[in-house]
Amino acid sequence: MNSFYFQKIDDFYLLNNVQDKMWLLLVAEHCDFDYEELKSKKLACYGGIFPEIIYGEKHYNTGLIALELDFKPIFLNDIDNAVLDAELINKYDSLLVYVDGLSIHIDSFLVKLFEVTKEETKILGGGAGKLTLKQEPVIFTPSNIMKDSALIIPLKQKLSIGVNHGWEFLEGPFVATKSKKNTLYQINYKNAFDVYKKIVEEDSKMKINSDNFYKIAKSYPLGIVTYEKDMIVRAPITVKNNNLVLVGEIPTNSVINILKGNKHQLIFAALEASKEATCKCNEDENSFAIVVDCISRSLYLEEFFEKEIKQIIGQVPNPSKLIGTLSLGEIANESDSFITFYNNTCVVGILC
Repeated sequence: MNSFYFQKIDDFYLLNNVQDKMWLLLVAEHCDFDYEELKSKKLACYGGIFPEIIYGEKHYNTGLIALELDFKPIFLNDIDNAVLDAELINKYDSLLVYVDGLSIHIDSFLVKLFEVTKEETKILGGGAGKLTLKQEPVIFTPSNIMKDSALIIPLKQKLSIGVNHGWEFLEGPFVATKSKKNTLYQINYKNAFDVYKKIVEEDSKMKINSDNFYKIAKSYPLGIVTYEKDMIVRAPITVKNNNLVLVGEIPTNSVINILKGNKHQLIFAALEASKEATCKCNEDENSFAIVVDCISRSLYLEEFFEKEIKQIIGQVPNPSKLIGTLSLGEIANESDSFITFYNNTCVVGILC
C-alpha cells in the first residue's frame, strides 16, 4: 500500500495519476481542506476529518494523508438506521472502520456490524471529528459529506491488532445508576457530575466547572468494568444540564471506576499495544502500520506524546510505513468478541 503526507490539499491534487486511483484521505482538522472543491475534482476520494494525523514519527494538526485503496469503501450515511450487506462484508477478512466520533449511535452500529462479520474478521478504526467537540459533517465520499455516518474500508492484507490504555485506578467501584446513550445522569443514585467533580477536585487540587471541564477531565476518564478483558475507557468531554457527556455509550447499571493518568504508564501501554500487534504478524518489509490513538492522550501527555509515537515506531516492522489518526474514540475487535468502541486508548494495527 502506498501512502503520502501532504501539507496542503493542492499538493495532493498535483500527485501523478491521482485521477486513476481510489483514495482514503485522513484529513487533519486545520488542513486547508474544502470539501466542495474536492467534490468538484470528481476524484474517487473517501475519508474523514480528525483532530490530528500521524505519519511516520510525527503528528500533525494540519495537512492530510492519502492512502491508495484496493477496494471501494462502503459508505453508510445514517448509522442509526444502517442496513449492512452481510454478503458483501463477508468477502473480506480485514476492515478499517471510521465513524462520526460524536454520534450517539456508534455502539449500536458496531453491534450491527458485528452481527454481519465473520468470526475471523479483524476490524480497526476510530472516530472522526474536531476538537471543538461540536458535531458536524466529518465523513465524506466523492458525492457527499455527512455526520452520523461511517466508512467501512475493505483491506487486501491480513490485519493484526494490539490494544492498551494505561490509565490507572483512582476511585471506585461505582454503579452508573442512570444513563442514556452517551450521557451519564447518576452515579450511585447521586448526580453524576457532583460525584465526579468531588473526586477529581480532591485529587487534582483544582476547581472544575463547565468552562474548564475538558481541560481537567482529559486526565480523569471513566473505566467501564468488564469481566472478559481490561476496562473500557470512557472520556467525559462536557457537562450538559449538570450531567456528564461522554464519547461513546455507558450502559445503565455499568460498574465503573474513575481513573487518572500517569504519563509513564500511558507511554508503556502504547509499547504493549505495539508488541501485541507485531507478535501476531510475520515481519515483512512490505508490512504497514495503522495507529488509532486518542487525541485526549496527546493532550494529556503534551510534549511526552512524541515518546509514545517513538515506542510504537520502535516495534513496527517498517517504521517508514506508519500512518494514523488522533481520534475521538478508537475501534477494535479481538477474534469472536464484540467490536469495541474505546476512548483514551492506543490501538495499533499491522497489515501484512
